[in-house]
Amino acid sequence: MASQNKKIVLITGGNQGVGYETAKNLVVSSHDYHVILGSRDPSRGEAAAKEIQAAEGVKGTVSSTQIDVTDDKSVDAAAERVAAEYGRLDVLVNNAGIVSLASPPTREVFRRVLDTNVVGALSVTEAFLNLLRKAVHKPPRLVFVSSSTGSITHASDPTSPYYNPGAVEYRTSKAALNMLMVMYYARLKPEGFLVFGADPGLCATNFTGDPASLRARNAAEPWEGGERVATVVKGEKDSDVGKVLGVYGVSPF
Repeated sequence: MASQNKKIVLITGGNQGVGYETAKNLVVSSHDYHVILGSRDPSRGEAAAKEIQAAEGVKGTVSSTQIDVTDDKSVDAAAERVAAEYGRLDVLVNNAGIVSLASPPTREVFRRVLDTNVVGALSVTEAFLNLLRKAVHKPPRLVFVSSSTGSITHASDPTSPYYNPGAVEYRTSKAALNMLMVMYYARLKPEGFLVFGADPGLCATNFTGDPASLRARNAAEPWEGGERVATVVKGEKDSDVGKVLGVYGVSPF
């Protein structure tokens, strides 16, 4: 069991990519964190947790739990396990997500992307809210991993680098996620919650299945994206609570 002195952090989709690197950043940089890697595949989650725990200079601790954000029973079971083992949660990072680069968009893919990226984030948040209310390390933090590609301001501006018709399903899901974040911010602010959107930027992860092509587009390395999300978890961006925070500052909605 993690020390009761540590901040308990759950990161969905934490066994790879930006979620993995966020977890690694937290536990390598500080003794203050115990990170739970939420993973759809339990064996991958366990392997990722062991790998991070064995990293050179690691200070915090890591474990894993099975969670499929599109499966209500899986989400509720994960919340029950965290409640039984820790009795609370200090930080929730809704990181799990999928992308589609197909063109034109399809109804089937759009439903699947929204189910994971938006409905899944709501499902996990609702399931873990009471555990966040029991946070020992106040204030409790709720982080939605978003993207500047979901900014309607950018998408409608011909001078913006995000002005293009690609990745319709993914970008629309992130615009919806930004609204979801704002709704939770308004709802939970009276309870003392800090709610954020965190944009890791374009990173050369396996998210699209082709990290090499992402590097060719000058994508950041995954550890850089993880660092950007970790700064929000650590409280380094608290002056911009309720907003989407990216590498260039606050992302317009």
